[in-house]
Amino acid sequence: MNRVNEILTIAGGTWRRVLRMRVIYFLILCVLVLIGSAYRYDVLSLGLHRDLMIDVSLLLNSVTAILIAISICFEISRELREGVVSTLLAKPLGRSNYLIGKLVGISIAGIVITGLITIGFSLVFGVAFDPVSQAMIMGHLLIMASVVPMAGLAVLFAVMLPESIAALVTAIAIWFAHSTTALANVKLVYGGILPDLNLFNLKAEAVYNVVGGVGWAYLLLALLWGIVYSVFATTLASLIFSYKDLK
Repeated sequence: MNRVNEILTIAGGTWRRVLRMRVIYFLILCVLVLIGSAYRYDVLSLGLHRDLMIDVSLLLNSVTAILIAISICFEISRELREGVVSTLLAKPLGRSNYLIGKLVGISIAGIVITGLITIGFSLVFGVAFDPVSQAMIMGHLLIMASVVPMAGLAVLFAVMLPESIAALVTAIAIWFAHSTTALANVKLVYGGILPDLNLFNLKAEAVYNVVGGVGWAYLLLALLWGIVYSVFATTLASLIFSYKDLK
C-alpha cells in the first residue's frame, strides 16, 4: 500500500505541474484555431476542407502527444541534475517507484491535454460540418492512448542519456516507430525494443470515415499493449537506474 501511495504522490506532482502551466492552454487554443482555419481552405483544397480539418486535427494531436511524452526527459534530467531525485530517494522511496510515478504522471497529463484537443475538435467540426463519426473519435482516442508507450520510451532514454540527447533520441525513436515500415522484418526492434506505434494510427479510417473497421475492442487491446510495453520500458529503465550514481 505504501508503494502505491509513493507512486501516486510522484504521479500527482508530475501531472499537476504540467497541467498548471498556462502555456499549455495557450498552445491548445492555438491548435484549435489551426484546426478551425482548415474550414477556410475549401477552394485551395478543391472542396476537401472537411477531410483537411480531420487530418490537421489528428496530426496536431499526434504532435502534442509526442511533445508531452518527450517532456519527461527534461523533467527527470532536471531533477537528477538539481539533486531533487537524491532528496526524494533519501526518504523511503524506491527508484522504481520514482520512475513509475513519473510515467503515470506524464501519461495522465498527456491524455488530459490530447483529450481537450479531441473535445475541441469535436465541437469545431460539429459546428462547421456535422457531428463527428465513430471513426474520427476512435482515431483521436488512439492518439490519446499512444501517450502511454511513448512516455515509457521517454523514461527509458531519460535515465540512459543526458537531457538534450535523451529528448532527441526519443523523438527519433518515436518517428521510426510511427513511420518506418522497413523495420517490420526486424521483429526484435520493430514492435519489440521499439513500440509499434502504427497500432495507434487510424488517420486514414478517420478521414475517410471507414465504418466497422476498428471497434472498442481494438482500442482496449491497443491500450493494453501500450501499458504492457510501458511496463517493459520502465522495468528496463529501473534496472539501468539502479546502477546510476546520484548527486
